Amino acid sequence: MKQLANSSVSIWRAALGTMALAAATMAGTAHAADNYPSKPITLVIPYSAGGSTDILGRLLAQKLGESMNASVIVENKPGANGTIGVDRVAKAAPDGYTIVLGDVGGLAISPSLYPKLPYQPMKDLVPVSLVGRSPLVLTVGNNSPLKSLKELTAAAKAEPSKLNYPSSGTGGPNHMGGELYAMQANVKVTHVPYKGSAPSVVSLVAGETDFGFLTAVTINAQLKAGNLRALAVAHDSRLPAMPDVPTMNEAGLKGFMADAWFMATVPAGTPQPIVDRLYSEIAKILPQEDVKSKLDSVGVLPAGLSPKASSTFLRNEIAKWNEVVKTAKITLD
Repeated sequence: MKQLANSSVSIWRAALGTMALAAATMAGTAHAADNYPSKPITLVIPYSAGGSTDILGRLLAQKLGESMNASVIVENKPGANGTIGVDRVAKAAPDGYTIVLGDVGGLAISPSLYPKLPYQPMKDLVPVSLVGRSPLVLTVGNNSPLKSLKELTAAAKAEPSKLNYPSSGTGGPNHMGGELYAMQANVKVTHVPYKGSAPSVVSLVAGETDFGFLTAVTINAQLKAGNLRALAVAHDSRLPAMPDVPTMNEAGLKGFMADAWFMATVPAGTPQPIVDRLYSEIAKILPQEDVKSKLDSVGVLPAGLSPKASSTFLRNEIAKWNEVVKTAKITLD
């Protein structure tokens, strides 16, 4: 009986210790959230300076810094379709001081492309907010005989695999947009990878490639110069910057959507009050007139989804692009 009593006391003491530890942890988390931010925040951009992600990221960093009265430092960490920068944040301390503005490549496509990807987006990261969506734009050179999506699809069906399209690299959004089109339109087309967005745009202007799915920011200058034509936007609504360009749905391919989207995420384990604070700041920033104007100019549609909605969106995008990678048998070999 004495042994049982001693055992019960030990269990009770252990339970009290666990409860005390949990209470201390909660208090520490609350304190950290109350004082957040108390030091500079690093916003990692997993691509080089000058691209869509970098433009949006620097705008976000500036506005977050102003709104939170804090220093937000931009760190460009490019490589491997954005995975190097994302991995940097997945392995960072979960304290809200390291954020990555990831995109469809590093967060949703790469899990299917890289067998040894060093992180799992849904396990190692926590979405803060889907910040914006940059729909891909079906584009042809100005000298192309193709005047519409229907004409493109008819030509592709008439001569399977003859028509080709460029991308900024295998496995990137431009490539995946082309493969998704091939699947949904039931055509065979040929992928031509280039090293970066600029040469892929040049290939369309020069007539080396027949069509492409490119972001508005990469084609904007050539559109204005009259060297390219936009045939359709791969989204469910038109772009404010291209009000006369129909959606793919309007042009005849129902339900086709392909975005080069951008999502702010933090390491798994980041206290929820800090995640919620970051989300609330982003949600306040996106409707600002100067922000909307800047996003319109680069073809980005503001989103501002909540952490929960962003998590659901990311899970669906991973499944969507996994199906495309498997169906098209895409590899990085």
